[in-house]
Amino acid sequence: MPSDAAAAAPLHGGPPLTVGIVGAGRLGGALLQACTDARVPVSLRARASTGWTVESVPDVLIDAGAPGGFPEVAAYCVRRGVPLLECVSHLRERHAGLLDEVADAVPVLEAANLSFGSYLQRRLAGLVATVHHVTDPHVDVLDRHPARKAARVSATAERLATAWTDAGGHPEAELGLRRGGPEVSEHSITWTWGADEALTVHHQVTSLRAVARTALALARRLPRHPPGLIAVDDLFHTLSTTSPDNHGTSEAF
Repeated sequence: MPSDAAAAAPLHGGPPLTVGIVGAGRLGGALLQACTDARVPVSLRARASTGWTVESVPDVLIDAGAPGGFPEVAAYCVRRGVPLLECVSHLRERHAGLLDEVADAVPVLEAANLSFGSYLQRRLAGLVATVHHVTDPHVDVLDRHPARKAARVSATAERLATAWTDAGGHPEAELGLRRGGPEVSEHSITWTWGADEALTVHHQVTSLRAVARTALALARRLPRHPPGLIAVDDLFHTLSTTSPDNHGTSEAF
């Protein structure tokens, strides 16, 4: 992913990026620190406890709040024509139709997980699904978060299991849940063939700093995209298959 300086730099010599940040949780705090480090102006802050503070309309709104606050986020983006980087997990369960309505008006990047390593893990799961073996494996996906995380399978774990089955893998993965341990999260997918062989692809995030920097790098591309819904995996695929020398100027996104 691009450096802090690249995240702050305008595209094609335009004005510097300004962002709005919704949410005061750990990701919201990491985003604010990333903006400070990269000298990206934050012209809007929205917190459940204090409401919305708007100095000027941002170039991009990054939603790291809660699903219940999404209607207000959606209304603001549509009314002001602001592109949206949507980072809230399980949002589609409550607001699928509204998310699509926003995407009809402005570009929306749907990114419940901003980790490039998590994207690579899903790609590897899909790759394993395409390689046939003489026996079907037993497949397990483990989702580990700190104890304060809700006792439900994370969106990341669900997407990892889906990456396997969508690519033709069978049987479906069994989802395991563990709450406890260090920050921030771990996810693994394990294929076991009988009693003698197993393969595990493990991914761990210990800080949200890199995730926040990635969010800024992706956010700066949104204003030049037409309205529509963009899956973060599609954008990661574009970036991962583009020459490093062209990341800042690629017309693929």
